Amino acid sequence: MKFINLFKTHKAEKITAIIFMAIIFGMMSGLLFSARSLASGFLTDYRATVMPGTSISERVRGAAGSLERAVNNDLQNREDYVNIYGWIQKSMGKSIISDAGYGQLYKTKYDQITFAVSKQDVSEELESMYALKAQLDELNIPLLYIQAPFKLPEGEQQLPLEVKDYANENVDLFLEGLGSKGIDYLDLREGFWDQGLTQNQLFFDTDHHWTIDAAFKSYGHIAERLNSDYGFKIDEKYTDLDNYDRKTYEDFYIGSMGRRVGEAYGGVDDFTLITPKFDTDYTLYEREYGGEKVYEGNFNDAILTKSYLEEKPLETNRYAVYHGDNAELEFVNHNVDDGKILMIKDSFGLPIYCFLSTGVQEVRALDVRLFKESIAEYAKANQPDVVIILYNADCFGGTMFDFNAKQ
Repeated sequence: MKFINLFKTHKAEKITAIIFMAIIFGMMSGLLFSARSLASGFLTDYRATVMPGTSISERVRGAAGSLERAVNNDLQNREDYVNIYGWIQKSMGKSIISDAGYGQLYKTKYDQITFAVSKQDVSEELESMYALKAQLDELNIPLLYIQAPFKLPEGEQQLPLEVKDYANENVDLFLEGLGSKGIDYLDLREGFWDQGLTQNQLFFDTDHHWTIDAAFKSYGHIAERLNSDYGFKIDEKYTDLDNYDRKTYEDFYIGSMGRRVGEAYGGVDDFTLITPKFDTDYTLYEREYGGEKVYEGNFNDAILTKSYLEEKPLETNRYAVYHGDNAELEFVNHNVDDGKILMIKDSFGLPIYCFLSTGVQEVRALDVRLFKESIAEYAKANQPDVVIILYNADCFGGTMFDFNAKQ
């Protein structure tokens, strides 16, 4: 009997190996076909766009443009290759996948895709915060830093044992530095995983962002702090989920990390849209690159970018339906008479500034990756009741704290 079981095991392994080899051979054949198509597309485009006699530098730029267009137009079945690769990794029980962008992606014990944050020196970010606080103090404008959570909670090992994530450790050092200088902060990590939603309900399985349900709950905590410490009068009806429509689109969204590992490995997320039941009336100004667009109407018409829900591909960024990302947004609520907020934000702020706009007269939202003017000068010109900086825990080590950049 033991010999028979061993024979069956070896036979199953052989069959599995043959299947994998067939898949790999098929992928290589497809890549060869794509490479030929890619070369043909490149040459055709190059000959059509780069004229004889042009300078060498122009030829180099033209070749780069032709190659980019060829890759975008002629590479066949890229998504199929990603899905096949992901299926192979899943079949082999892999919880770690190498990735050119992230270095490595991980499958957590909750079947979610994520990355790990490296250890960061947060001293430069703290110096930027101290400088901004001093500038705003001269203007008598208060500053509140709001810490959104990273996908991996503190105190729970969701990654492989040999992998260390430093997101929460970096944040702890940063918040300690803020407190030492008397800068007020709201740490949304506190109690975030204990508010009646599971890990899979708090964060998308295939994306690094929190879900809209999680963002709405956090909006309630922010409104409470603004009311208690900053003189706001945000009515409870604006933070009560019973006063909102909640519509869930099932199997509707593959996030940024899911697109890198394929549907077969990462799965597909549901997407929930939360919108007011009560009457709303807005003017929304969207400004960047010297231009301005104006949207008017209720919450659904003026604020939502509904094309993100109407487009069919699962890879469409559904999260951006909450009007992002732009250098500068100005929400004017014609149904509320007071309350002005200036929010400096990353992508976690998209649903937050939309929800905040229901309970105050004005919300201005800036993204310093795109907005290259002085934050203090902007605050001086617009006189908000508070400046909020809302970032998630993967915000250090880049340009997110460049509050005075000019180009």
